[in-house]
Amino acid sequence: MAQPTDGIKVVDAEPQPTAAPTQNASMNANALLNNTLDGFANLSSRFNPFAQKLNKGLGQVRQYAQEKLGTAENVTELPQEYKDLEKRIDALRTVQTNLLKVSRTYNNSSYDYPVQIQESLLGMTNTVTREIQHLALNTTSSAADRAVDSTPAPVEEPKTLLHGLARVASQGSEAIGVEEPLGTALFKYATITEKVADARVRMDHTIVEKFNKPVQTTLNSSIEQALKARRNVQSIRLSLDACKARYRSARPERSEAARLEVEQAEDQFVAAVEEATNLMKAALENPEPFRNLADLVAAQLQYFKEAQDLLSDLAPELDEIQVTQESLYRNSRV
Repeated sequence: MAQPTDGIKVVDAEPQPTAAPTQNASMNANALLNNTLDGFANLSSRFNPFAQKLNKGLGQVRQYAQEKLGTAENVTELPQEYKDLEKRIDALRTVQTNLLKVSRTYNNSSYDYPVQIQESLLGMTNTVTREIQHLALNTTSSAADRAVDSTPAPVEEPKTLLHGLARVASQGSEAIGVEEPLGTALFKYATITEKVADARVRMDHTIVEKFNKPVQTTLNSSIEQALKARRNVQSIRLSLDACKARYRSARPERSEAARLEVEQAEDQFVAAVEEATNLMKAALENPEPFRNLADLVAAQLQYFKEAQDLLSDLAPELDEIQVTQESLYRNSRV
């Protein structure tokens, strides 16, 4: 039999009389549970070769229910190191999950696009302009049809707040005329804002590829493997304690067989705890979350730096136009 690792308390359960419950409610609940599960066990004996497997599962259910009812005896304790690792892995999983819940926003670049904006209205200016041009052309019907047929299909415009601002500023520039000061200012603003908007879309894509997807992979791989190993420990621990309970209540002719079952269950329990411990340590020591967080910040930094550079060039030009127009306005009032 494998020796238990440090901190795992495996109690040698000698056959002994079962202590009477101190409370009637617990005794009745426990008796009802045992009678029900015994009935399933007797029924399962008619359906070999599944009877042994089913009885083992019923033993786990019985042990779990007794622990919840507070009537279980000598529950096997887990090492303190193991319990500390459980808390740390739970915290890591919670942090990664919560970050991903928010950062999934970047999967859809339209997260800041006002829902009340109607694209049909934004595109009305261009549509009306094209219609006027067609009507003004002194062409035959067939030539006009060919012109319409050769018009390329409209390209889907990015739906972000900055792209929306750039589009309406560009349309305003066309309506006023770029020869006018306000038309010039709107044109410059539209041009720079579109570049900033494109940079933001690139940031979104980078965050999805270098943060969202890797974090999801980590949750689905190393962290999930650790959680699966922990569930296995819980299952085997229930089986071990169920074996101990059967050993304590075994008849003399069944005592040796029950003792061997306990030893086998102890070996499985020690091995399961060791495996889960190693997997939890591996998940906690994985440097991938640090890399993912650094990539997230790098993507944001690249966007904000590019946005600052572009807007820093635009701001003085708009200030110059504004100062000139204010001067002209005041002189006209003298």
